[in-house]
Amino acid sequence: MRAIGPEGASELEFNRFIVTHGRTWRRQLNAARELPALVLEFVKLLTSPIFWSAGGGRGDNHSVMVIPGYGVSDWQMSTLRNWLRRLGCQPMLSGIRTNPGWSEELVEALGSKVKAEARRAGRRVTLIGHSLGGLQGRSVALRHPDSVRHLIALGAPFRFASGAVSQAVAITSLYTRFDLSFEPRAREPHAHNIEVQGTHGGLVINKRVYDLLAKFFCEPDLQR
Repeated sequence: MRAIGPEGASELEFNRFIVTHGRTWRRQLNAARELPALVLEFVKLLTSPIFWSAGGGRGDNHSVMVIPGYGVSDWQMSTLRNWLRRLGCQPMLSGIRTNPGWSEELVEALGSKVKAEARRAGRRVTLIGHSLGGLQGRSVALRHPDSVRHLIALGAPFRFASGAVSQAVAITSLYTRFDLSFEPRAREPHAHNIEVQGTHGGLVINKRVYDLLAKFFCEPDLQR
């Protein structure tokens, strides 16, 4: 097995780690103390002007691929994609029915989609990846910097990240305190690491995350 991280974890070892912790996350999400937090996060988002008007800003119509986390599919990312469309972006499906864990074939397929879209549109693509999807998105950015404009990771397990993403790619890592054991902070000197309040699973419906995304996509000095 080829090592995929600085600790020399093989693909098999990495997937065992993800499955074990994925089950832990599911238990947490199903626990009574976690469910109200998720519901509250979603209610806060739905009742926020940023969700419906994007704060009055508009994106520049560039393409954004949303990559789901472990065990999650594209359709479960529809709230975020629909909001990105209202914001003035062109959201892309990753093509993932259920994220199976680390897979070279999957990363290669994502990279091919991103390269094809960058050629078609004539400009680079932004990647938003939740959890494992953030690590997979980082691999795409690492391999195809000419096709990726901005990597935005939501609670990604960067403890397994290796290599350095090009300075030509903007990097933002948004995470919660529950993600700290997975070392979610991007190590690149030009990266921005921002902790937000909320749950790991709720990062894709977190109002603060949407506030920050609106700034990234709508403020000219933050666009690439």
